[in-house]
Amino acid sequence: MSVEDNVLKKIAPDADHRRFVTRIVSDLIESVKADIRKRGLNLEVRLVGSVAKDTYLRNPDVDLFIMFPATTQRIDLERIGLAIGRSVLGGEERYAEHPYIHGEFDGLEVDLVPCYKIDSPLGLKSAVDRTPFHTEYVKKRASEKQKAEIRLLKQFTKGVGVYGAEAKTQGFSGYLIELLVLRYGDFGTVIKEASKWRCGQMLYLAEHSREKIDSPLIFYDPVDPNRNVGSALSLDSFSLFVYACREYLKKESIRFFFPHARKSFDMRTIRDEFRSRGTRVVVVEFGRPKIIDDDLYPQTRKTLEGLKALVENNDFIVIDKSFHIAEKVRFVFELQSEVLPNRRRHLGPPVWIDNAEEFLTKWKNKGFRRPFIDRGRWVVIAERDHKRAADVIRHQVDSIALGNGFKGKKGFKVIKHDSVMTGDFEDTLTELIDKRKPWER
Repeated sequence: MSVEDNVLKKIAPDADHRRFVTRIVSDLIESVKADIRKRGLNLEVRLVGSVAKDTYLRNPDVDLFIMFPATTQRIDLERIGLAIGRSVLGGEERYAEHPYIHGEFDGLEVDLVPCYKIDSPLGLKSAVDRTPFHTEYVKKRASEKQKAEIRLLKQFTKGVGVYGAEAKTQGFSGYLIELLVLRYGDFGTVIKEASKWRCGQMLYLAEHSREKIDSPLIFYDPVDPNRNVGSALSLDSFSLFVYACREYLKKESIRFFFPHARKSFDMRTIRDEFRSRGTRVVVVEFGRPKIIDDDLYPQTRKTLEGLKALVENNDFIVIDKSFHIAEKVRFVFELQSEVLPNRRRHLGPPVWIDNAEEFLTKWKNKGFRRPFIDRGRWVVIAERDHKRAADVIRHQVDSIALGNGFKGKKGFKVIKHDSVMTGDFEDTLTELIDKRKPWER
């Protein structure tokens, strides 16, 4: 049995699982319709997403849309849609372009989403209004064989770690994966062609916009020609996928589909690694903001970049960086040195410009450390405000652009190298130093 046949045997729903999913979906739809009737409303309920298209893996999420007339006020669509969702699912409120309810129904995860019923994607009133058109497009075009190929590609991207367009992953949406198989025909051809992609790769299935789009992968949406289906894909996720395709072509392995989970190194191993590197780490810790993941991850990345810029602007060399989200959010910086000399070279203006005199006035009373000329510019050896990276962060963190959830610095703490090496940081530091790809573990 080939690797791909073996994978399909594990992921494709069998007859019993199909009956299980069909029963739950049928009961769910009837429950939603009953709630709508009870409210005296006349609204359509439509199954969309991978279950409707029969491209789902085992234990799928169910996407059910409540379709409102296009004349409905947005505030009423949200209010009624959420009320129906809470009544049927309980669950929790989540947010895309507008709020919806996520919950569980008889063992399956469900998204119950209000949207507008429109005649054409060109008449969108909200972004989710496209989804029914996406569902119909794939249903009409994907053959039974291609549905199996789509399942393979979904599991491959899951195993590689790039499945999902949400902010946490910044990867391939299910719809993008389906379009890739429709574009290239089958899983093997997608892998072969993707191994040759370059940043800015452009793909399409129908007439499309000619407007330039800045994205690692541009796949024009066949139901909305101005939209890039790959807009959520980050450069790193794109690059990892291309590399994984190249490696899979060299040697097929089931580990690309079902990798081993990463195991954290013990602190002794971690201490030995940093001792051999000769580098130092600083950890910045915040309380975890009480916001949804689609807000948390962009804000965490923004804060990571802000902290990195802060230490680099103070002459520290950042070798590597990462973040770890659990009960707390930890930002880790591997530095060439944790402590810098007491003084630094400070570059002033060229000798001949008008404000050179201001520079001299500021620095001329510094004794033998007064300004000197080097290559036509004034230079001074100035004293540092802070020579330790941890002190720079503690005293200057208010000067940088933090993600909104980290403003106010709840639980803010800066932890120096020696304390990190004797603390409970196995998971945090393993994410920094373990560079093996999922299939290599």
